[in-house]
Amino acid sequence: MSLAVPFTVVGSATLLSRVTGFVRDVLVAALLGTGGVAEAYVAAFLLPNLVRRMMSEGGLHAAVVPRLARLEQQGGAPAARLFAEDVLALLSVLAILMVFLAEIFMEPLMRFLAQGLTESPALFAEAVLFGRIAFPFVGFTLLLALYAALLNSVERYAIAALVPVMLNLLLIGVMVTLLLATEVRQPRAGLFLVVTIFAAGIVQLVLLGLAVSRTGFRPLPRLKAFRRGLGSVEARMALSLALPGMAVAGSGHLHLLIAAQFASLRPHGLPALYFADRLFQLPLGFAASAIGVVLLPRISRALQARDEAELDTARAESFRFAVLLVLPAAVGLFLLADPIISVLFQRGAFTEADALATAANLRGLALALPAFVLAKILLPEFLAEERMRTPLLAIGAACALNALAVMLLGPRQNPLAPVMGVAIGAWSYAAILYVLARNRLRLGWRAFRDLTAATAATSGMALAIRVLHPQAEAFLQAGNPLALKAVALAGLILAGVAVHLALARAFGILDFSALRSSHEA
Repeated sequence: MSLAVPFTVVGSATLLSRVTGFVRDVLVAALLGTGGVAEAYVAAFLLPNLVRRMMSEGGLHAAVVPRLARLEQQGGAPAARLFAEDVLALLSVLAILMVFLAEIFMEPLMRFLAQGLTESPALFAEAVLFGRIAFPFVGFTLLLALYAALLNSVERYAIAALVPVMLNLLLIGVMVTLLLATEVRQPRAGLFLVVTIFAAGIVQLVLLGLAVSRTGFRPLPRLKAFRRGLGSVEARMALSLALPGMAVAGSGHLHLLIAAQFASLRPHGLPALYFADRLFQLPLGFAASAIGVVLLPRISRALQARDEAELDTARAESFRFAVLLVLPAAVGLFLLADPIISVLFQRGAFTEADALATAANLRGLALALPAFVLAKILLPEFLAEERMRTPLLAIGAACALNALAVMLLGPRQNPLAPVMGVAIGAWSYAAILYVLARNRLRLGWRAFRDLTAATAATSGMALAIRVLHPQAEAFLQAGNPLALKAVALAGLILAGVAVHLALARAFGILDFSALRSSHEA
């Protein structure tokens, strides 16, 4: 079966989660702005968001799914279920231990994550409080990731990607209530938000656990599984690959964590980066999550069968999917950063200056988008063979180049230094992976043709936006009603999308009939 359908299913479910998450962050911006409470809120969720994003892009999936498939082939469904229960028991113990240690050492942990906040003792204390309430979400995320891996192993992709929508809907409801309420102070509003996220994590566990129980796997380990799990070689091996799998699958988020560390050195720098990143995650989440979840099982089976034709087909389809989506997304974000941020965020406590700073960060992140997705295409063959060391070394080198670039650019003087470091680190990582994989990677003439066609279609889209933008400028002025600005922005975006789709079809990179036939098959 063509990869187009599962890519679309996983990507669309993830996109819905990211869209509702984006609506959530629009309300966060209106409620908290980019001041001290917003900085404490963002700092508290640096690690929970990092773990969640790494897991959503296949961190634990890469460690569990290939081993689960092998055990099922060797010992049948009972062996696979026993392994899953052992991993769940062992992971539960690790999650509890991790949360316990983080609660004790939250102050030094927060100093490491956002050292700029220590200059204000009151702000730092608030960040520590928020962090203590928020960190249990990391433990929830680990268990949710295992549930998602079990569901993906039986090709139930959508439910795992849709459950996070519950978190966003709960937060949206709380923030709408707070915005409608009178005289809600920002510190109390921030506290309401972190408590809601804690509660939403529990709700997500229940919903996904119920879905897992319907597949034959146990959502809760039995008592004897804790004793057995500690002695299970397979479970320990799987989890020993999970941490490097997280780093490899979510390498882009490590770059953003480095950027957050430097952004915290400037007033309002951390929230400006955060809100830009939230918008940046919409196209990145669609492409990266889809490729990370769907491509690995296909590559694993082809490598085990030594089916070079299937490998070449999977690579080519992934590359086409990526360039068709990512190139126009990156160019669109770069060209329309100012009106997008202004229309979506500039209200309430979020000022015009905040909008300009956030848009500048978004343009910098847009430069890194193609590199992040290219790395996702290159990674599965390393992961399928459990060759974690090579991509880990590449990540280390790229993160070092990221940090070095930021320091040379001067993060205290140059507000764009953190995002430029992200772009340099992302492209360095993709380049290193390509060099290491090129002896086995054969994209061939088809990939070159697809890249040329996608570039031409994206260039046509960029030209259309350039021509139409001045006509829409009068409707996008700050004093105009929000509805008028939103319609003008939507018109610009839809015109660009229409031009891109028309040119992509004309150049042969987009074939609706092939997609329909693959779906029917």
